[in-house]
Amino acid sequence: MIVLPYLAHRPRLGDGISAAADAVVIGRAAVGLRCHFGQLATVRADGEDIRIGADCWFADFSTVHIAHSVFPAVVADGCSVARYALVHACNLASGVVLGENAVVMDNTQVGAGAVIAADSIVPPGKTLAGGWLYAGKPAKAVREVGAAELAALHARVRGGTLAHPVIDAIVLSATPVAALRQLPGSGIAGIRADGAYVAPTASLTGVVQLAAQASIWFGVEIIGSGATLDIGAGSNVQDNTRIVLNPGERVRLGRRVTVGHNVRMAACDIGDEALVGMGSQVGAGTVVGAGGVIAAGAVTAPGTVVAAGEIWAGVPAQRWKPLPPENRAMFARGAAAYIEYAGNYAR
Repeated sequence: MIVLPYLAHRPRLGDGISAAADAVVIGRAAVGLRCHFGQLATVRADGEDIRIGADCWFADFSTVHIAHSVFPAVVADGCSVARYALVHACNLASGVVLGENAVVMDNTQVGAGAVIAADSIVPPGKTLAGGWLYAGKPAKAVREVGAAELAALHARVRGGTLAHPVIDAIVLSATPVAALRQLPGSGIAGIRADGAYVAPTASLTGVVQLAAQASIWFGVEIIGSGATLDIGAGSNVQDNTRIVLNPGERVRLGRRVTVGHNVRMAACDIGDEALVGMGSQVGAGTVVGAGGVIAAGAVTAPGTVVAAGEIWAGVPAQRWKPLPPENRAMFARGAAAYIEYAGNYAR
């Protein structure tokens, strides 16, 4: 397990932790007893606190992060977070289950024993009662969950092999993320750019060109032999994102683009100051104009064109509304925070 300080902050870890060698806990994190962290599980407590209780399970490629200087992430005792799920600046009460690819967003409160089904998105600022199953994009209450079923869901997320159609439908994704194709940390030694940062567990192949103050974060996998990835000045590709390119293909990110955590991306062109939301999937040939947004959990069909300054959401993604000025300002602050992070981590 990799344990990293951030500035003056060093993680505090309880006894009995089990972890993959490339799992990462960083900065202002406090982790309780007997927790487990799978391959490339990433807990990034840089711009705020992360507090994790005892007996929690974070499966392969799961991510926990914060909202910079705004919201911490709090995970109470006995929570289970499945593969490629994301806990972002929210509060999970005891015994919560997140299915594969599930995303819980900023300032959300999830009650004890609640279940967020695979491939679901909980938007910011929600309050979800405990003891219920929630599913969808956005996630909505489906039904109550009994104690026996909740125990079975925890067991399945934690590596139980006994297949059960009801349990599997709740916690296993319809589009599961693939296993890694590359060794974490490979392919990054030759990358140099002024003020740029590439995290030590990222893995990159192909021609990866980073402009000044660009950043590629923990657990990112870029598969691009014979392909090109151009990352503009001040842009960031966040933790556990996967970019898969065929020979001759290209991804272009303009200036101050944010690609959120746990995104899956094919060849595309993303304009200046655009945002690709957490847990989204970007189809081949997608074009996003300057200041455009692919919403969290959205899936763009191949060849989708998102006009400048528009938000597209849903599966498949469709035009939702123009980007409000206050959101534009918030996204700009987020990009600036990542420029600050890149400088601090690089030092």
